[in-house]
Amino acid sequence: MAAQSTAGPPGRLGKMTVTNMLRSMLPLVVMVLGLAYFCSPQTQDPVTEIDPSNSIRYAASLTDVVLPVPDLAEAWRPTSVDVTPEGGQPGVVTLTIGYLTPSEEFARYAVSTDSASALITDLLTGATSVRQLPLGGESWEEFSTGRGEALYLRNDGDLRLVVTGSASQDELRTLAESLTPYRG
Repeated sequence: MAAQSTAGPPGRLGKMTVTNMLRSMLPLVVMVLGLAYFCSPQTQDPVTEIDPSNSIRYAASLTDVVLPVPDLAEAWRPTSVDVTPEGGQPGVVTLTIGYLTPSEEFARYAVSTDSASALITDLLTGATSVRQLPLGGESWEEFSTGRGEALYLRNDGDLRLVVTGSASQDELRTLAESLTPYRG
């Protein structure tokens, strides 16, 4: 009797080599690595910076009053801006700019030509006056808000200016001291 071979069809054994096995696995390995790359968290900065210049220009065009605007170093990153014409009255506007500070805290600057600005009134709700202090050659009133944050208020003729946020008092003071008249 002849011995039976358990090796399968002739010629197949010659094709089962390590090289062929690696060639067969290569597309699968490439797909798994590609999937892992695209599904892994990216190390992008989650903060979206904006350019507030057009909104500042627009706010300035709505009033005859010269608006003070921040002039800060690049480390201060503007993240939000809002222009609100108040009550449909000509010349009455509120400009708000939000910043991520160099220490990665939040700071907000608001200026309004409306003495009864809803935004500024809301910011002052629950705030307690602490003291008067000079910042940038101007007299500001320091408040402590209900959230435990500092708030600086300056009434200047037709303008009400507010600086507040979770940033340190030093950073908030830097923001207040950086204000310069907008010359569009």
